[in-house]
Amino acid sequence: MMPHPLSLLKKLPVFFCFYLIVNVAHAQVYNSSTSAATGGTGRATVEPGDVSFMNPGTMVHLKGRHFFSSFAENQFAVSLSDNTKDSAMPAALAFVKKTSDVSLGQLEESDLTLTLAEFATEKWAMGVTGHYREQKLPNTSYRQTNADIGFIYTPRANIGLALVGYNLFGEDKDAPEELRRKTSAGAGFNYIHNRMVRFRLDATTESEVMGGLETYVNNFLVSRLGYYNDTNDNRELLTAGLGFNGPRFALNYAYEGNPKESGDYRHSVDLGIPF
Repeated sequence: MMPHPLSLLKKLPVFFCFYLIVNVAHAQVYNSSTSAATGGTGRATVEPGDVSFMNPGTMVHLKGRHFFSSFAENQFAVSLSDNTKDSAMPAALAFVKKTSDVSLGQLEESDLTLTLAEFATEKWAMGVTGHYREQKLPNTSYRQTNADIGFIYTPRANIGLALVGYNLFGEDKDAPEELRRKTSAGAGFNYIHNRMVRFRLDATTESEVMGGLETYVNNFLVSRLGYYNDTNDNRELLTAGLGFNGPRFALNYAYEGNPKESGDYRHSVDLGIPF
């Protein structure tokens, strides 16, 4: 007898954990200004700029249609998401482009993603993001398709627990070692207290620990603080930001700075428009 499809869905997180235990390694995840200002957290939260990159499972909780764009030094991101009654299922299309200097020369990276998500049960949701990545160096380029899978559990409306796997197809063996995106995992926790304060906590298999605090000043303004620690690279970041969430648009700013390295800092600004 064939097993019921829902029973298979319930077993997916167990298989997922086993798969990641034997495949984990270094990877990179894009952060919106909201997640950047809270230490890089966001796997268990619902933000238009993060559903395609941090946890595709959260897409089911992002209601309506959203346009998102993000600007930082040498980096640009844009996304469109649709989770309305007219859509077949919650979905998002996103693109991010980044330029940086590596030992092999100037690196130009782009990532085109498609995210699909759905509820498995009333409180469990899962999503998948497909990636088409391109990495360009002065004399060569590399292309790869990959996928992420994410789960989010919401036992209550103000609590979220998340588990995400990145780059499940593994690394691009043709690319140089420092450019490879390998399989990794992340987990997140989100708690909202009295609709005024939100606590965020994330961790990854890359020995990263992140924490963030959001305080809602009023119905439109929110302040953010965060802390990030990569114990493998001995790199710490202090983060802060401000956000305006109006009825017609949202504007978010983030600052990330290394207290031990004066040149290790980043500013970013996001614009979000529901429609």
